[in-house]
Order: sequence, then C-alpha cells, then structure tokens
Amino acid sequence: MPEYLLWLRILILCVVLTLQVTNGQVSESDESDDEGVVEQYTLARTEVENELEEFYLTAAPGDEFDMHSDAMENLQEARQQLYEAGLPPRDVADLTQDDPGLAHVSAQIPYGISRQKRVIRAKLNRRWIHASVPYVFTNSTSKIDQNEIIRSMRTYERFTCIRFIPWSEENGVTTNNRLGLDHDNYLSFRTGGGCWSYQGNRRILASEGGQKIACCGGYTCVHEIGHALGESHQHQSPHPDRNRMIRINFDGIKPSGHISYQTLNASKVKTDGYDLSSLMHYTPQTFRVSDDKQTFYKFFPELPHKKSFYYMMREVSQEHKCQDKCSDSLLTCENDGYLTLVGNRCYCQCIPGLDPQTGCTTTFKNDPEDIAFPGGKYAIPAHSTGCPDGSFILGSRTQINEGKNYKKSTFNIGLKVSGKNVEQKFCIHDSPPTDKVWPGANLCLYRRGGKCPDGFTEGFVQYNDLPTQASPNTKFGELPDGVFDNNTRFEYCCADTGFSEDNLLLPSRKPFVLIKRRGKDCQNVRGMHIEVRSVRIGNANDGETSLVGGDQPMYKQDKETKGFWTAYCNYKPAMIDCGEVIDLNSSKTEVTISSPKAPELECSWLIKAPVGERLQLDFSDFNIKGKPGRCIDNLEVSYVRPGQPGINFCGPQRNKTTISIYNTIRMRLSTYGESNSHFTAIIKLVKNDSLCYEVSDRGMTYDGDVNFTRDYDSCLPWAKVSHCEMHPFKTDRFNTILQGNKCRNPDQSTGFEPWCFVKAENCIRGYCDVCQIGKRYDSADNCAQLKASSQCTLNHCAKTCADQYPQPNVPVQARDVRCIAPGPAPDGAPVVESKRSYAVGEVVKYKCDYSHTTKLRYCLSSGKWSSMGTACSECPEEFDLRVENQKCYFFPNIQTDADDAYKFCHGKGGFIAFPTSQEENVLLKSFTPNRIFLGISDLAEEGRFVTHTGDTLGFTKWSRSQPDNYRYSEDCVEMFKTSTWNDLPCTGRRRHFICQANRTPLRDCLDFSDNCAELFIQNPIMCKKFPTFAEKHCRYTCGYCGRDDSPSCNVSSPGAGEGDTSELAPGESITRSCDKGLVPVSGDEVRGCQRNGNLTGKPLECTHKCPGNWTLNPDNLFCYRKFDSPKNYKGAQVDCVEHQGKVATAADRDEQAFVFSMKGARGDIWLGLTDSLVEGTFRWADNKLLSYTNWKYWEPDNYGKYGEDCVHMSRDGKWKDANCVKVKLPYVCKVHVEVFAVKK
Repeated sequence: MPEYLLWLRILILCVVLTLQVTNGQVSESDESDDEGVVEQYTLARTEVENELEEFYLTAAPGDEFDMHSDAMENLQEARQQLYEAGLPPRDVADLTQDDPGLAHVSAQIPYGISRQKRVIRAKLNRRWIHASVPYVFTNSTSKIDQNEIIRSMRTYERFTCIRFIPWSEENGVTTNNRLGLDHDNYLSFRTGGGCWSYQGNRRILASEGGQKIACCGGYTCVHEIGHALGESHQHQSPHPDRNRMIRINFDGIKPSGHISYQTLNASKVKTDGYDLSSLMHYTPQTFRVSDDKQTFYKFFPELPHKKSFYYMMREVSQEHKCQDKCSDSLLTCENDGYLTLVGNRCYCQCIPGLDPQTGCTTTFKNDPEDIAFPGGKYAIPAHSTGCPDGSFILGSRTQINEGKNYKKSTFNIGLKVSGKNVEQKFCIHDSPPTDKVWPGANLCLYRRGGKCPDGFTEGFVQYNDLPTQASPNTKFGELPDGVFDNNTRFEYCCADTGFSEDNLLLPSRKPFVLIKRRGKDCQNVRGMHIEVRSVRIGNANDGETSLVGGDQPMYKQDKETKGFWTAYCNYKPAMIDCGEVIDLNSSKTEVTISSPKAPELECSWLIKAPVGERLQLDFSDFNIKGKPGRCIDNLEVSYVRPGQPGINFCGPQRNKTTISIYNTIRMRLSTYGESNSHFTAIIKLVKNDSLCYEVSDRGMTYDGDVNFTRDYDSCLPWAKVSHCEMHPFKTDRFNTILQGNKCRNPDQSTGFEPWCFVKAENCIRGYCDVCQIGKRYDSADNCAQLKASSQCTLNHCAKTCADQYPQPNVPVQARDVRCIAPGPAPDGAPVVESKRSYAVGEVVKYKCDYSHTTKLRYCLSSGKWSSMGTACSECPEEFDLRVENQKCYFFPNIQTDADDAYKFCHGKGGFIAFPTSQEENVLLKSFTPNRIFLGISDLAEEGRFVTHTGDTLGFTKWSRSQPDNYRYSEDCVEMFKTSTWNDLPCTGRRRHFICQANRTPLRDCLDFSDNCAELFIQNPIMCKKFPTFAEKHCRYTCGYCGRDDSPSCNVSSPGAGEGDTSELAPGESITRSCDKGLVPVSGDEVRGCQRNGNLTGKPLECTHKCPGNWTLNPDNLFCYRKFDSPKNYKGAQVDCVEHQGKVATAADRDEQAFVFSMKGARGDIWLGLTDSLVEGTFRWADNKLLSYTNWKYWEPDNYGKYGEDCVHMSRDGKWKDANCVKVKLPYVCKVHVEVFAVKK
C-alpha cells in the first residue's frame, strides 16, 4: 500500500475531534470489575486518539507521533489488563480492533501530503451529523436486549432531537447515503465484555462493522449511549466546582480504576456545570478497594445521588445543534431550559415545574390548549366518572364466573365486582392517526382495530366464565378487541420502552386510568397523581381453559382461586394552579411564600437571585405529613442547579436554614389524598457585600473564630489532620491561615467558602456558616431532656444548649474591614509604597533586602495581615527547598514540549531540573510517576550532552541502547517511569517537567510564619515529618539555625523510645510507647523540644490493655467482645454485668461504626438501649438519653400485643425495637479497660 494511503487509513480510523459533553451519573455497569476493565481500556484509548488528533492538527511533514507518551503507556497498561480479565477472545478482538497502539504502521506524517488535506480531515468531529444515529443489532443481542436498547433510544428521542435510524445497505447504498450523512459510521449493538461504549462518533468505515457498543439495559444503557453521543463522566469533569463538591479519594480506588477518576483536559471537554446527580456520575462505591472505603466523598452529604439526566440531555441537545432545527421558531427557553424537538415540533424542555408554553418563564399551571391523547385506535379502562374527553366512546362488558373476585372498597376505576358479576367499562378511542403518538413508556392498553400502536406488542388474557341463561355474559356499546361469548378474552397492547419516572405529556385536568405493566411502576404523567389498584377476576373450574399469552398485564394467578390479578394506574388531577417564579434583587430582597392547604397538590416555586449571589430559606411555619426519611407528603427543595433533583423535607417542623449553593432555590410541594400539609417560607437574598469574607477569593482570607460546620459538627485542629490533603504543613497552599480548629478555605479551587475537617478517618469535611446567616437549630427531638440531664452536645442541640455553646461574635461585613498599612519585615519591605489602608483580600508584596525572593501578605477579614516573619527565603516564590540536597524545586504539574518547558522554568527564575547523583535521580522521579523532561541536551554539539546550566554530565543513567539519536532528531532527554534516561526530540513530545532554581542562603535565623511555635506544640514531629515545610516556614522553631542560642531539653527515663537519648535539641522530638501489654490512657506519645528548653505535652501514662478475646476501642478506652450464643435482652444484660460491663452502646457515629464492625456482616445483635422505664423515652445502658440515632425505616414502632422495649442492630446497621423477652440474639459487651487492669 502506498505510504500516503496508509497514512490516510490511520487518519480515518484514529483521528477525530473530540466532542466530550460533561454531565451525567453512574450506571450499573460501573460496579463490575470485568466491565470496569473494559471501561478503563476505552477511556485510555480515547485519550490516545485525542493525542493523535492534536498531532495531526499541528504536525509538519516528517513529524512522527509519540508512541511513548503517558497516554500511550496508559493504553498499554489498560490493554494488558483487558487481556488478563478472562473475557471471551472474540470480545477482546472486537474491542481492540484498530487500537492505535497496536497498529503496525508508521505514525509519521509523510512528505508531500498537503496541510490543507490534513486540516479537512482533522475537522471531522464526533457529533452525529443532523442528529441522526444509524444503528444495527448484531446477532448476539436477544429480543430482551434489543427492547432495553430501544427504551434508552426512546428516552433520548423524547428529550432531544437525536433520532436513531436502523442501518441497512441495499445495492451499495447505505442508510447514511440516503440521509445525506458525511460519514459511514453506525452504532453496532452487541453483548459481551460487560457494558461499555466508545466516546462520540468515531467515524468508522461501514466495512469495519460499525462502532461497537455494549450497553446492557436500564439506565446503564442510557449511560453508555450517552458516551456514544459524546458524553464523558461527570466525576471526571474539569469544571472547577467538581473539586468544591467532592474529593476524589485515590487511596480508596482500585489501581485499575484510577484512570476513571482522573480529571479530563479542560481544553478537550465542553461543560457548563457540574452535576453530582447525573446519570454519567459514578457512585462512591465504583471501583473501591474495600467496603469501608469510598472512591469519593461529598462535601454536601445530604445531596441526592440519583440517576438524573436533565442537564445531560440538554448538553446532548445543544451540542448536536437541536436548537438550529427550530431556527424559524420564536421560542426562547429561560431558567436553564433548552429548545429542542419533541416529536416533530419545536418545544422548550424545562426544569421540573416550569411551563414549556411560556418558555420556562412561569410555573406549569394549565395544560396546553392543543394537548390531546395520542391518535389512532386503542382503548383504556374507564374511570368511575367516565372517559377523560370526547374523543373516547364508552362501552362495557359484564362477565359471570364462580365468584372469588376481589377489589378494594376504595376503587375509582370503572370496574364493579358484585358476587359472581364483574362489570368492566372501557373508553374506546377510534380516531385516525395523528402526529401525537405514544412516547416511550411503561403501560398497557386494550387493543382496538386489530393492531397495536407503534412501540407496543400484543398479548391476551382469556377468562373461563360461568354464565347461565338467567345470568348471561353481556356487553354494551363498543368494546376492545377480543372474544366476548360464554368466555371473555381481552387483547392487549403493552409497551416497555420508557422509564416510569419520566413524565408523559397527556391531558391532566380530568381523571383517567391506564393498565399497569407487569413488573414496572405506573408511568408518571405531568400534573397527575397516581394510585395503584389491583383486581382479581376469578376463573371457573369447569374443565375449560383460561389462558394468557404474549405481552399482557396479568401479573399473578392466584394458586387457590385460579383468578387472575391485574393492576391499574388511576391518575388523579393534581392542583397545579399554584406556585410562581420569583426574582429577588437589590430592590426586592425578601419574599414570603405560604402554600395552599388542599388535597392532591403539585405546586412549584422557583426563586432566583442575581448570578453570583445566593439565597437563604427559612420556615416560620412547617407541617408536612410524615417524618424525615418517611415522608407521606413532601416538599422537595433543590438548592444546587435548578434542574437537579432536590431533597425531600417533611415532618412537623423544619428549623434548619437552607442556603443555596448557587443563585436559585426550587421548591415543589406534593400532597396526596386528604391532607393538611402546609408551610410558610421566608426567602432572603444573601448579597455578596453583606458577607463577612471576601467573595472574590471564596473566603481564603477569612480569619474569624467559627469552629463548627453548618451542621454544628465540631472542627478538628488543622495540625491533627496532616494525613489529609489540606494541613498547615503543606507549602503549596495558603497554609499560614490554618490555625487552631477554625473554619478556613486555604485553596479556592477546592472550596466554595470556609470549611473544616470534622472526622480524621477518610478526611471528612464540612462547610461552615461563618457569617452566621442560618439560625441555630436542634437536630435531636429530646434536647430539653438532654440538657436537663447534662448531656448537651453542639451537633445535636445547638439551639437548646446555646448557653453552653455560645455563638461566636457576630462577624463584621468584609466590606467594612480595613487593614492598616503593614510595616517592614525584619529583612525586607513592600515593593510598592503602602497605601494608608487595604480592603480584605488585597495583597502586599515584600522583597528581600539581599536577594530577589519575594513574599505576599494578605489583608484578612479580622483586619490583620496574614502571618509573615521574614521576607527572605532560600528559594524563589513557588519553589521549595529539599532538605536532602539543599536545592530548590517547583513541579508545575503540566505537560508541554521541551522548548516550552525551558521557557516556563526560565520565566520562573530557574531551569529544567537535572540529577547529579543517583539520590537526586530518585528524588526527581518522586515528583510524579509519569515521564519527565530533564534539563539535559546535546543541542550545542551532537553527542555531547550537557546540563541547561552548561555543565558536563557527572552522572548518567541511560536506558539500554540509549542515547540513539533516532532519525537524527533527538537532542533532548527524558526520564522513563523506570528512572532510566532516553533521548527524544525537543518538539512534538509532551512531558511533565520540574523546575530547579539556585538557593540563596539566609542571613537571619527567623521563622517565616508567626505561628510556628504553636504548630510545633500541636504536632511535635512536624520538623522531622515535614522537612520542606520546616525549612521554608519554621527554620528557627525547628532548630535549622541558631541552635547554639537555645537550651536543649532534658528527657528523663527514656524507656521504650526511638533511641535512648536523654537530651534533645530544639525542633527534635522523641516518641514514647507503652510497654507490652499496656495501652495509653493519658499524656502524649510524641513530645518535642521547644526553643525555651521545655518539652511539649505531658508525660505518657499507660494501663493494661484488653485481653486477647476483647477488642479495644481507642476512642473511648472500652473493651468490646461479641458473644454468639443468642439470649434475650435480660440474659445478655446479666452476662455483660458479670463481665463488669454493659451491653454495647452506639452513642455516636464513631461507636456505631465500631460496634457494627464487631457485629460482623451477618445477623443482628442487641444494643444496650431500652425504653422500658418510660415508653418512647429510650436510654442507653449507662442511663444516658439518645442524641444520635440510626433507626430503620418506620422504627421504633412498639409492635405487637406485648410491645417492644429493647433495641437491636440489624444486619445493615440500622436499629429496630424488639420484644425484650421473646427475641433471642447475639450481643456485644463493653467493659472499660481499667477493669482488666484491676483484675491483673
């Protein structure tokens, strides 16, 4: 094959512009390891194809693609995992077809190929032209598979202009040719290898068999088709708010799954927001290493993680130019709505509750004038009030059987059961077909006219009746298709082509009935509420046959009566003439909303603030039927993006303030049946200039005293969470502000506002209401009792116990705070002449008196300046000094070619780093696992490699057969992942790199940070554990200088320490541990030597530890032991007392987790919790009242004649009350560790 044709073949197969639309949520497919391996491979392959795209866009003739890039190496690893996954060889072959890393062809751009031709090819993109997606089902897909795929296709067709068209070829003319598409590609659905898809339209040749996809079923298929339409994973979104909403926990992710959580390149991904609830978002369990780990943690844990696809569909619609199909339409869609095709008509898709007819500017209060039931011939069950409109004709059928019929007394369907008589009424629809058709849905109809509507399949149910001459079977008016003689046979049309929770658009102002599909929920209809009613119709035992066949709705045959059970969906008009869209602004800063009191409400409100500002929601009156977690009626409140699902509120009160994350709050009140549910809400505008921190830096310069989260969880000291991603000892963040346990935001990219860590394990964090916008509230119901018994806790009873936990001083608005001009530093001064005062967030730059290094000070919300002890540093700004070799390094974590890397480092005052020893070679490799450029080249003289500082190499570590100057074009040097070196071209290869700068010795012995002494007290090992921080910030405190001017610390009784030293120098520390058989009870294991000659902390004290069959809980120093022999509660209690303890409690989340781990995966255990003294007032075995609870749904219920006064932990960790005497269970005893010390 000629070289240019070979190159074109590579280009067609591998090079495409990427349309990667970011939005969506996790699918079921992501839970399987094998399926995960496939997905890792497809993701890695996509990255390589992206690189190929960039290469062909920029390469000149003679250039060669980098076959050793990070992306290519990731693909190699992912491919190897695919080979080892045990998948069928055919599936692996299908998956790896045209793998760019396996192509045995030259990747070089041939000479003589014009750049214009390359650009035309490179502009081929991943959209599906005209929003048309041809597809085929391969022989590997069953009818069930195909139905699931069609369901997902219909979902896209309902919410976008995407249309899926069966692909075929006749006489050399394909569907693509007939549609006028500019590509030959089509989706080729198959089964095998799990659930997976490539991303976007890969423009594969028809002769190659189309673009393979295995999408399984349900929402998983929507997820995978989303990939094929260009969607990428939402948890990989480069949108900055992702890292402000979740923390990716790579320690909790299987190594093979890391690629699925890496942030995508912002230049290759289009995104207009982050959506935690999206269908394209993984769950926290996807690819986790163990059950006690999560792959990511939410910063707003209450936000739902649902299979939502509103924003996903909006992006698919917009990126496929659906709005352009409506260029003649005058419609505009506001409030996050979007213009697309519904059916063949231009239509606004709106967020829940808004009206498409008004361009999503008002709430939905009336059906559109032209709304109608679908045209054609079919029948539906009649409602007790008749048919829904004049397009239907009423008919009925009465059948006689042996009896044994059943229906509930409250039955609003036109179906009467009386003794042996069953009368069913029908609404017959006999109109010609119209453009209004049944969309994808889950429901059944009666057949009429000998044919089912499109998308429905046929079935029947035949009843064996027992009419007599005196009581014959009868009929009246028109009937559905069937046989109506001495027996009764109904012909049905059933559809299983949608998702039940999606709203159908049908007339909603009169009740109607549809037949429920077997195994599915009733299909939602906008503006309607649903109740499900089931009927059993008997069959006679007279030797004749009752039959069912095809796709029909009968879901059960009664074993005793032989009767058939069928369920019906009764649709009741909801009251929708309520709610509104409200704008708050500087002229209208507050609104009060009082809901109506009425049955069957469906009211929506959208409250909006100016973009960039937020809203505050409080309730002065709140009574929604049900209680949290067990709502009967509900008020859904969404305070993220308005199209995302909200949280359901219910109960007799709602005291917690809700503050929106963005600029909207959406509320929807739903009441069912007779209801007195209602609320009065006060929504206020939270103006940026009223806040106590500077909004432009998201509170990075906040310096207030609040030390608890918006949920009133106490903050942990920053110095105690040095294992987490943010702590005072990091040098690449605004760490000097991290003092004590106050709420802070050291990095704008990972926080909307100030926050803190609340749990050290897994580094759980929460946002703080530092400006005290929200009102105090109690989360426990028994706070008065808790306070009376001296059990006040801030996180449960912040309101009732306010006198014991007083609110910090009301903060001053940041706009009113000024910092006076800062003075000079001991070794430097401001670069620019100081102003008289500065606003919060303003910065003053200091320059060292004797070097070019600079430091920044920030005006804080307290009116003080950020900590700074010295203006001079040994390294330039952003560089860190490595103690092991006394050199300055900066790792920018970007990829570029060698020439641009040189310019970048030069602009920072340095050069590309290079090693001068094996130790430095290891040090440089520790910055990143990827390949890196080294500051070495032979550009000046071929074959003579020198450093970027002009020095001859004194140390080398070339890989085998390197350097080889391949194609006479390799003058720069990289370090492989194996730490060996390789020469490579200086352009056309993108690598990470590290900048290095010369060190400037300091003249003065000073701490850069004012709080070093305090940090050392909190973490005495900081100087040893964080040497870079110690050298950069705390040289004096850590004894890096001036040791001769400070006394040493005497250490008595070395004991079992790290060494037997009896004297410590300033900054040094010593670690003590208890002798074998003992555990610590007080004091400090680690103590450090301060500059004043005193040790930090207190001496360590120890006691005996738990015996071998008991387990210590270090949080409370109790020993726990599980006893597997089941006993009633009294027996368990007696046994624990004999062990000088009590039945185990779960008084807080931490003890709950510990006891759950003791319980084991299976079975239940008793908890030391009863309400035997006062019914409904539960007390722990130590007589303390409940503050933390973990009840199972609808528990406690005190069920049964003899009641339930004791509590047990069920298999899933939830609590249930149970009879103390009759129930026998295993149990866990808890005994304080001191008991065993006394025994010894």
